[in-house]
Amino acid sequence: MTRQLVINTRFVFMALFILSYVVLNAAPLRILHTNDSHAAYEPGRNGLGGYLALEYHLNQARGEAEASLYLDAGDMQTGSIFSSMEYKGIKGAAILEVFDMLNLDAATLGNHEFDVSYNHAKALVDKASFPFLSANIFERDGSSFGRREYEIFERGELRIGVIGLTIESLPLRVKAENVANLDILPYKDALERILTEVDQKSDLIVLLSHDGFDADSLLATQLDHRVDMIIGGHSHIAISEPYQVNGIYILSTGSHLQALGIADLEVENDQIVSFASQLLPLIAAPVDYYSELGDFLKLNIGDLETRLAKLAGTLPYDFEVDKFRVTPGSQWIADALLAQYPSAEISFINNGGLRKHLPAGEVSLRDLHEYIPFGNTVAFFECSGEDILRALAINRQNAIDKPYDIMSSSIEGWAEAPLEISLIRVNGQNLELNRTYRVVSHDYIISQWDKYLGFVPKNAWDSGDLFLDAIINQVELQLSD
Repeated sequence: MTRQLVINTRFVFMALFILSYVVLNAAPLRILHTNDSHAAYEPGRNGLGGYLALEYHLNQARGEAEASLYLDAGDMQTGSIFSSMEYKGIKGAAILEVFDMLNLDAATLGNHEFDVSYNHAKALVDKASFPFLSANIFERDGSSFGRREYEIFERGELRIGVIGLTIESLPLRVKAENVANLDILPYKDALERILTEVDQKSDLIVLLSHDGFDADSLLATQLDHRVDMIIGGHSHIAISEPYQVNGIYILSTGSHLQALGIADLEVENDQIVSFASQLLPLIAAPVDYYSELGDFLKLNIGDLETRLAKLAGTLPYDFEVDKFRVTPGSQWIADALLAQYPSAEISFINNGGLRKHLPAGEVSLRDLHEYIPFGNTVAFFECSGEDILRALAINRQNAIDKPYDIMSSSIEGWAEAPLEISLIRVNGQNLELNRTYRVVSHDYIISQWDKYLGFVPKNAWDSGDLFLDAIINQVELQLSD
């Protein structure tokens, strides 16, 4: 009995000794991360966020750690006037300058980095001082669309492999021509090409992913122990506590710089031996906080904000944002587009293109820029009454299944009438199945006709007019004193 106790005691002391040796020899690392910032250069209505608050808390968090790495999981662009502003000849390039000042180590490409055009997305990649990593988007010559497929970072004796992934359904989320010349690999296929190589060069592997929480979780079930962590974006999900799938940690901060993600870990023999994570709310920096970033923001946003502060009109009701329901606001926009282009008989807009809730009352040019941030251009096409019924059926199903956002339209009965031809009216007249109708819409819907319309638009052409400008003009005509 005594001998057994001695053996057990020795075993416990030995285990404690081994554990303490591992902990003492484990390499510490703090990973700081953001995603889906969407050009949120200033605090939100709740007082959280903005680039200056992010810088302040990043500096604080870095100062507390022996070694740190700052990563971003995509969608820096689109969402505020800061992303629509030209800087050094490139729309949204001021955002790259900001993240350079924030000492970002690497980013992956979100779908909104491709909103403008192929050439614009390529210019963003080339202009950035930090690497955009892309392991699943390739040029036709086989080269990565990003700066590289992956990057190996050294922090002390620790080597961290970071691999970039972008949402596989990218062609369904941007104008088709923006990515028509790119090859987009499924995530698993992309990783199989390089995972062994990255594993041999690193002690820790992080996937920097803009795929969405569900896709990240599914991917984790298909991976082995070589991958340690997925830092994700796209779904705007905030993961406040450690979360694992198949032994792989999944992290995400939500969106619009409401929080900074902080993961503290220790790595020994290619394994994470301790892990803790948190979301740090990005409260405003102290009043006396000064930085060159603050000067940069004041210099580059001041004149633009002054111009865009102009009152455009007064909204009679809330312009709610809802991707799957025709709202009074989305209906007003659809009707306003037709009023701007009366040579057409029907208008279509996609609800997902309306991004900022606008309360009833005074609305500024800035509000409208942030309500319609994408830079789409007004386009026209023709279709039959039968085509319109097909589009309506797809629209109703999209509202139920939610694979994509829905369209709002000037057609009477579009939102609520049963799918009966006698209840669908165009300009007060019953829909005629064999008649050709002239439609005004924008380039995004035409490029994504298969998910919105269900038919190829006939005689389509792009006017080059900005959709936003058309709506601003109608707000000023219809809703101003």
